[in-house]
Amino acid sequence: MNTLIKIKMLRGSAYKDRIARRTLRDTFDCVNLPDSYLLKNCGVNRAVFHQILRILEPVVPKTQRSNGIPFPLKVLVTLSFLVSGSHQKLVGKDFNINISQKSVSRVIKIIIESLNLILDQWVIFPSTVMQREQIKEGFYRKYHFPETIGCLDGTYVEIVCPRDDEEAFYDRKGQYSIHAQIICDADTRIIAVCCRFGGAASNAYIWNKMNIRLFIENMSRQGETGWIIDNKYPQRAWLMTPILHAPQGTPESQYNHFQGRTKTCIDRCISKLKGRWQCLYKRPLHYTPQRAAKIVNACAVLHNLCIKAGLPDPEPYIEPESMPTVSEMTEMTDDNMNDLYIGIEVRRQLAERIYYTV
Repeated sequence: MNTLIKIKMLRGSAYKDRIARRTLRDTFDCVNLPDSYLLKNCGVNRAVFHQILRILEPVVPKTQRSNGIPFPLKVLVTLSFLVSGSHQKLVGKDFNINISQKSVSRVIKIIIESLNLILDQWVIFPSTVMQREQIKEGFYRKYHFPETIGCLDGTYVEIVCPRDDEEAFYDRKGQYSIHAQIICDADTRIIAVCCRFGGAASNAYIWNKMNIRLFIENMSRQGETGWIIDNKYPQRAWLMTPILHAPQGTPESQYNHFQGRTKTCIDRCISKLKGRWQCLYKRPLHYTPQRAAKIVNACAVLHNLCIKAGLPDPEPYIEPESMPTVSEMTEMTDDNMNDLYIGIEVRRQLAERIYYTV
């Protein structure tokens, strides 16, 4: 008899626990969480959190169930996952996000997909002359390097071994990864991101496949002066790289100094991106390459929201090792060699211009 009473009591206790968990979830006032909690656990303050809610509300599918997870809590769960870099199980156990791991997984998928739907609204390459002139002014004001419309670099985002084409994702560090290419402006705002290729692809190969490359090339051929800055791509009239073995005190060394200063912009951009959204480096992403690429895109959108809001920089992420500067004669199979020589001459003229005007 006592045993039956104990069983009923245990069942009653478990039922009360379920009701308590549901009540906590349904009544949880996540919209009014303090900045201290949101900055620590979600990477944003309350103002940015509310802005994310306003932006995503039109594109996130509406919950049909009366006891479904509220929309603000879905966003909170996803931000917590992206910031922590922890597995979903830890996110689901957060005392303020008291939902199951299965629900966490479903919620993250929904919000990541929604952030990708608005990617083109928040990661925007300057398509007009006026927009490009504004970016050029920003770079010259900060770095004194003229006619710059962006800084370009790649970064690896580790993933688990994919089921298909695993050799395409095995990078030079001996891990499986997405090789994301990022272009930023002088304020470290991301203006282009490409996550379509695995870690085995080189920077130059990915650059040659990016649609923006054709846009910038055509812009240059039509007579508009402007270029992208980086160290790992063959020199072009629209792509400014360092001058190897430049003697000290020459226009070439002066050019390298200012080119190198300007290039730190993309280093800081990637450092901020990964420093705030630690899922991009703390552990391998346990997703397919396609889903992992969407997570990178989502983080790029959120990164730009934080830059626009002027949030304090996160603890910087430091790349474990820098990638080597490419030789100007490598990986040229798909390019016209004449473009290289024209690019070298344009760079020489730019070096003279910087030497005598800065």
